[in-house]
Amino acid sequence: MSEQLKRARPCDACRRRKTKCVTEDGNSICVLCRFHAQECTHDEAPRPRKRPTSSDGAVVDEPKVKRSRTTVTRPGTGIEEYDTLPGPSLLKRTLGLQNLHHSQYVGPNSVLDVTSCGSQFNQDVRRNSVSAPVKVRFVHPLHAFTIVPDAGTPGHGLENPLLDEIERAVCGNGPELVRLYFRIVHPAFPILHKEVFLEKYARTYKEFSPPLLASVYLLASGYWSFSEALASAAKPDLSKLKQLARSSLQHTIKRPKLSTVQAALLIAQHQATDTVDPGEGSVGDLTLQLVDLAYGLGLHLDPSDWDLPEWEKGLRRRLSCAIHIQDKWTALLTGRPPMISLEAWDVDPLTDADFPEQSEDATTGSSEVEKGRLVFMHMASLTVILHSLLGTIFSPSFQRGLFRAVDKVSPLLAKVKPLQIQLKEWFATLPESIKMDTVAGMKLSSVGYLRLAYLTVEVCVHRQLIKALSETSALDSTVATICRAAAKERFSNGVEFVQHLQALHLASFWYFSSSQCCVLIHHFGRALEATASQAEERTQLAQRLSEYKWTLKVNSEAGAGFMKHALTLIDQSSRVVLASSGDRSVTTSPAEVREGMASLAFTPYIAPVTQQYSYESQNNGHDPDALGAHESHFGQAEAFAGSEAAWDLHQQFGDYGGFDAGGLSAFAEDYAAVQPP
Repeated sequence: MSEQLKRARPCDACRRRKTKCVTEDGNSICVLCRFHAQECTHDEAPRPRKRPTSSDGAVVDEPKVKRSRTTVTRPGTGIEEYDTLPGPSLLKRTLGLQNLHHSQYVGPNSVLDVTSCGSQFNQDVRRNSVSAPVKVRFVHPLHAFTIVPDAGTPGHGLENPLLDEIERAVCGNGPELVRLYFRIVHPAFPILHKEVFLEKYARTYKEFSPPLLASVYLLASGYWSFSEALASAAKPDLSKLKQLARSSLQHTIKRPKLSTVQAALLIAQHQATDTVDPGEGSVGDLTLQLVDLAYGLGLHLDPSDWDLPEWEKGLRRRLSCAIHIQDKWTALLTGRPPMISLEAWDVDPLTDADFPEQSEDATTGSSEVEKGRLVFMHMASLTVILHSLLGTIFSPSFQRGLFRAVDKVSPLLAKVKPLQIQLKEWFATLPESIKMDTVAGMKLSSVGYLRLAYLTVEVCVHRQLIKALSETSALDSTVATICRAAAKERFSNGVEFVQHLQALHLASFWYFSSSQCCVLIHHFGRALEATASQAEERTQLAQRLSEYKWTLKVNSEAGAGFMKHALTLIDQSSRVVLASSGDRSVTTSPAEVREGMASLAFTPYIAPVTQQYSYESQNNGHDPDALGAHESHFGQAEAFAGSEAAWDLHQQFGDYGGFDAGGLSAFAEDYAAVQPP
């Protein structure tokens, strides 16, 4: 077949996909075939078209319309709005991913009166107005969006130069990184629409939002060695790419689209585990921006009945779910209230129909699409239970009431019991395919982050119970024994989970919260150790903690980056210095607080007390808040007693060990108060 005839019709692969066949000048292979590294053939005959018939069954002739089915593009030329594209395109009629415009949701009480926009009165007013008309698109009788041009918004003129910089930063490896992203990251974290992304990428990279393209490249670069094409190439310095992703996001927020939300989610995912260059701000800051973006884009509303393409409805629901998960887990890990309330978040639970990608990638080392979908959906349902926890036992009002209560255990157990039942039912109904021991040959498994999230919720609940037990003087011994046994079982589950992870789990995608989840399990073990009444139990817990940290270290050295970050956070938490209430500021430097120096001077006095003291038998008549406040001092002092580092610090900073005189006096008084009679 001649080259001229080939270019006049779509190739066999594009015909089967029912997608536009795009070729670039001077290339006989279409863009999609080149992207998928497959042969571009024109051997199959066109499928016969169904011709319309009249009511009596006779064939009705259609007027012949000559239409080009192949579009020739040049990278960098750009396009007009997607509605004007020749031929088929998924992006026609899109609301949230327009090329030259962005949309903003118009609320029911907005000062912009959209309810009368079609009335004669409104038309008369508009004719007499000197202002430019405001374009409004109704997607539902109750819901409308303003359509705003991107041109003129801050930073819009910088997008093309930024995209060129991003491409230069990956040294021409962009197409292979995109393949890698959709092989490994996307199945486990499905917040993009694969066909939409590839359709745009096949035309030109300049159709993308700069932070989205940069963040896709960034996350894919974490799996560089999983690509045969990249494994033999030098990995570029990604520091420039990180900077471009983060800085361009702040410009793109001025013209928000669904791609802005996608970029923020991916940047938060990368930034949470970036120990080399975490950048300014935190995941909490990004989450705040995400929630604000979501409300502006209407992601707090269910789009099932909206006048939108079906693919965009599913994408919106997946993004709504991802933002809701991010908000709740950020709230848990930062100790702050969540920003999303279920009353204002009217989005139905995800269904299988919201996930368009079904086919598995046969390439060795890819993630499983079906398993990733189930993990994402069950992470969403687990987050609903977490929302209940945040609104009950972790709410400020409940915590204040618990602090004032003499018996802290009973009210806490009353709140915890129904939530524990929900957690038990959630775990019992997990599909067999996403159990930890269910693995496919030579595939990566993202099940680990879901199981770790579940264990973390359990640990956080029982950590509250252990704290309540230690702060309640009149305890029912049976209740105390049962609660403590359950708590130790949860800690053991966490340790064993980390120990039993396989390479196919460790190398897979891990959610942004995973490193902090590992830290919370460690802190839970420390709390159990600090409140143990018997020396034998303390020794056992100390041994388990050592095993846990050793496993984190070994796995981090084997490439589990989130565990390396967890060890960094654990190390930071051991350097906390308490400032007395009279301090105007804390001027202690990081070097001064190294190795728990704050409690060092009291090591000879505290260690014997911690060895003798039993909360169950010897704390009657003592201030339970004082006991809880100084547990951290006791644990730090024991950890460093007799060490060479402790002696060096003692020599350097003297007997106060970094405390001012006021802090020393307050500690001495409390120490005297908690000694056993």
